[in-house]
Amino acid sequence: MIPLETPSSFMFADLRKFGKLTNRDAAQELLSATVTYGGKAPRMRINDRTFLSRQIVHALPGQTHPELFADFFQSSQTLTSRVIANRPNPATAREEVRAHYCGDAALGMQRVLRDFDLDDTLYANAISRISAAKFRSESDRTVLYVMLFLTIGCLADPQRAVSIVERFVEYKLAMDIGTVEMDVGAGYEDGADAEHDEVLLGLLRISGGTARPPIHPLATTDEGTLVGSLVEGADVINDVDVDVSRRHLRVWRDGAHWYAQGLGSTNGTTLIPGDGGDAVTIEPPRAKRAHDGSYPPVEISNSDILCLGATTRFLVMRITS
Repeated sequence: MIPLETPSSFMFADLRKFGKLTNRDAAQELLSATVTYGGKAPRMRINDRTFLSRQIVHALPGQTHPELFADFFQSSQTLTSRVIANRPNPATAREEVRAHYCGDAALGMQRVLRDFDLDDTLYANAISRISAAKFRSESDRTVLYVMLFLTIGCLADPQRAVSIVERFVEYKLAMDIGTVEMDVGAGYEDGADAEHDEVLLGLLRISGGTARPPIHPLATTDEGTLVGSLVEGADVINDVDVDVSRRHLRVWRDGAHWYAQGLGSTNGTTLIPGDGGDAVTIEPPRAKRAHDGSYPPVEISNSDILCLGATTRFLVMRITS
């Protein structure tokens, strides 16, 4: 049975709902005005509802025609600007777009890719790299999230889409999407010299064994990062499930070392060491606590897993400085 949604139909539906762009508006930017298809340039056929619906909006993977599309470098930048302009609050529009295309839109596209046995992990990995990379402007990061979403939607080919995004980063931004520094199971024992090597960590949500970008960089301020369901402020993470407390966990850096400490949560926090050691209780569930006071902080390292409550899991990752 063919799934109801295809990568392209999901993309167009998202551009309608979130970006306030009609199928025709989006196709006007995405389709080529130079090649000939059916006697006309694809862009000149956007008023042909049969063509637009069957050949473009609802195209099945394996039945897409890459030659129909314009330069994704240009169309992605144009559509990013239009979606930002269509958001109701100009003050928060750019951040809303960035969060959407590395969050809900990316997760939805991953689901559709899985429905067609396409490589959703490649998409997730590309999102993670974009999230961890250091760009001169956050506007560049926003465009890359949107470009990845659009190219996968149009082509239904994660490998080709990632290649297009990487070429844009190389040729237009004069950089590359560097690999996040990871050494699963090793920790920092051989490299954590506070005077020479700044140790930066981030948390990556893991759900059902699958990474859920973006990577959340941990703050290096004295206060650190607060994790919880209703925490507020600049350095917070609230990408959690319902059994995580309002203010559940604090994570902070002290020199070259990082620590996590419970904040009196209801369901507690456990650390699973990346080196394969025994699990460590950061804070037991309230019903199992031996006393009412706070529990001492526990050091965390690259490749550890933080388990908040029953289902919220974060992989601790070293990120580039």
